[in-house]
Amino acid sequence: MMLLMCFLNNVERIIKMHISKIINSDGSMELYFEKVGHWDDFELILKLLQQENDCKILSNEEMIYIRQAKLLWNSISFELIQDDMLGNFISSSNPYDFDKLEVLASNVLDSIKEKLN
Repeated sequence: MMLLMCFLNNVERIIKMHISKIINSDGSMELYFEKVGHWDDFELILKLLQQENDCKILSNEEMIYIRQAKLLWNSISFELIQDDMLGNFISSSNPYDFDKLEVLASNVLDSIKEKLN
């Protein structure tokens, strides 16, 4: 019974996983990994960005309540941030990169879902 409950919780989490897009008043964009927002999930997302999507890590800092990695992908600079209050998200201030980063975020989320199945 306990195994079935764990399985059902995992299936529910996978179903609810999605990317949320926020455009801030300063014109920057944030792509949130909904239901993949924990501190430990940051490492998984960063690993998938690097290993499966050829992103180069320029810096990776861990502070008390936040983790921040600066990355480069196909000449696009962006940040992966983990904030205890907000979860994991990709941030960019270049509107020309937004569509490409949405595709990248979706690729990462699809990979996470596949690994959890």
